[in-house]
Amino acid sequence: MSSIEASLTLHATPNSPIYDSKPFAYNASKAAVNAFTIHLAHELRNTPVKINSAHPGWVKTELGGEGAMMDIAEGAKTGVELAILPDDGPSGGFFHLGEPVPW
Repeated sequence: MSSIEASLTLHATPNSPIYDSKPFAYNASKAAVNAFTIHLAHELRNTPVKINSAHPGWVKTELGGEGAMMDIAEGAKTGVELAILPDDGPSGGFFHLGEPVPW
């Protein structure tokens, strides 16, 4: 499980929704998850195993807080979608609700 906060592209884009959000330790840890995703997907490229990173969204959890926009069931959708990918599904990507998130 990753986060949109891991997107180096969005952090470097002045008009992105996360441009001014810079909690370094959290962002760096999620960027490491994304780097591991790419490397593990490469290692398993000749197997049926799919490896992807998921941004669940801003979810009403202890970390997300009450101001978050998504309930837990909606926040689980991306992870569930990636867990049940078909054989021809993507591997080595970063997704939120079926859409790619920029690295």
